[in-house]
Amino acid sequence: MNWSSFSPTIRVLLLLGTICYLAMILFLLKKRRLTVKYAIIWLLSAVVLVIFALFPYVVLVLTDLLGMAVPSNTVFILAAAFMLLLLLSLSSAVSQFAQKITRLAQKNALLEERVRRLEQQLAARADAERAEK
Repeated sequence: MNWSSFSPTIRVLLLLGTICYLAMILFLLKKRRLTVKYAIIWLLSAVVLVIFALFPYVVLVLTDLLGMAVPSNTVFILAAAFMLLLLLSLSSAVSQFAQKITRLAQKNALLEERVRRLEQQLAARADAERAEK
């Protein structure tokens, strides 16, 4: 299989899809629904897709290097590897946030208990002052 076997229609559709993908990433960044830390991962994936769309020969070279029979298998393997790395990264972030939430909940409970005690002390003082009058 050679690079000229990729139809121009598929290349144009892939390029248009990638442009829409980039636009969505930039929109989410602008609306602050996606942090820069995670946007970098998505932007890198978009750059790879643009390279694949503009230079399909890269896919063929990767197919030969990986010993795959069909270029689509190479793309699927790379996509699966990307998704696994992304899932690992996001799982790590979720774990860190869960730990932070637990610590914040514990601190909040301690502060609430402290406020309750101070309110009881103030109420007891107010009752004692009223009793003296």
